[in-house]
Amino acid sequence: MVESKILRDKNIVIGVTGGIACYKVLDLIKELRKLRANVYVILTKNALNLIDKNEFENVSGNKVQIELFDPDLNYKDYIKKNKPIKHISLADIADLFLICPATANIIGKIANGIADDLLSTSVMATNAPVLICPAMNVKMWKNSILQENVDKLRRLRYGFIDPEYGILACGYKGIGRLANLDRIVERIKTTIERRSDLKGKKILVTAGATSEEIDPVRIITNKSSGKMGVYIAEDAFLRGADVTLIRGINSIEPNYHFKDIKVHSVKDLFNTIKNNIKDKDVMIHAAAVSDFTINNKSKNKIKSNENLHLELTPTTKIFENIKKIRKNILLIGFKAEYNVGKKVLVDRAYDLLKSANANIVVANDVGKKDVGFNTETNEVYIIDKNKKVKHLKLADKRIIGNKILDNI
Repeated sequence: MVESKILRDKNIVIGVTGGIACYKVLDLIKELRKLRANVYVILTKNALNLIDKNEFENVSGNKVQIELFDPDLNYKDYIKKNKPIKHISLADIADLFLICPATANIIGKIANGIADDLLSTSVMATNAPVLICPAMNVKMWKNSILQENVDKLRRLRYGFIDPEYGILACGYKGIGRLANLDRIVERIKTTIERRSDLKGKKILVTAGATSEEIDPVRIITNKSSGKMGVYIAEDAFLRGADVTLIRGINSIEPNYHFKDIKVHSVKDLFNTIKNNIKDKDVMIHAAAVSDFTINNKSKNKIKSNENLHLELTPTTKIFENIKKIRKNILLIGFKAEYNVGKKVLVDRAYDLLKSANANIVVANDVGKKDVGFNTETNEVYIIDKNKKVKHLKLADKRIIGNKILDNI
């Protein structure tokens, strides 16, 4: 009964494309209806070659939509009367948009902004989370163009429920079979549950590298791309939070519209934090802050044929000062080390937590392969005030970011 409440009265729009697995969607709809979800189906014309629309209408209880333009309607009169156009209305009512099965064709369309039928147009117009369930021949799934499209959509926050290994309809054996229906249902529930779990929370996130000027042309900085912090900000936004992102000027750009402030130096970052933290419930400090600033910064460009001696001065420890500014904020920070063992990494992260009176510190060893700066993956340890340690194995930074947000 508890589980059924997650989907009760939620509107799920399912786009069914011309994959041989389309018949499995009938059972999926039955399961969603048992969980009290409202299900609306869009069929592509190719899907109609494999299955009858009446079967979907019978199990969903709603009329199946196929055409972008209904041949029986006078659209000039329709528009004059301000009646809703189908693709806009379906896009607007959706709490979640599911494409199942998803062919290489529909994935390519979405990835490249092609909206030439009801399904692709509706996906383009929705603000709901979109889950894509690929099902196709193993060689098509492994095709480099298809994988580039999948990677692009993952970066844009389209969710994928990856295909499974097995014997395929074409006779091949490999990855390409539609994901198990239980997996799909669980992912739908998790996505809808997470969509608004941070609603009402005001979250400040810092990301990327600060930079300190040597002269008007040169700087000292670090290797941070800002991916971890920006991904956390994006996912907090998607989960309903009121997000403010403060990031280094060279960090990656966010894909969503929320308050986004660029900064240069540690001083800029700290001043911007102080100007934006007063009403915040949570701060996630993922910025890679410069440890030193230049004491003898030159006002003019330094000649390149001269020896250069820099006098470095330690910068303000921003993280350790946050609770002095806003006492009751939930404070999460990051601790990066290089080629150290787990015990040293955890101990140093815990020392940072205590010195800042933080709630959580997320620690990673950037000396490991595929961990840390300029990668799409990360492996972290989450340490709390009781020194309870949770290990998150190597995974996409978006997955890691969402698991960090689960602690709020």
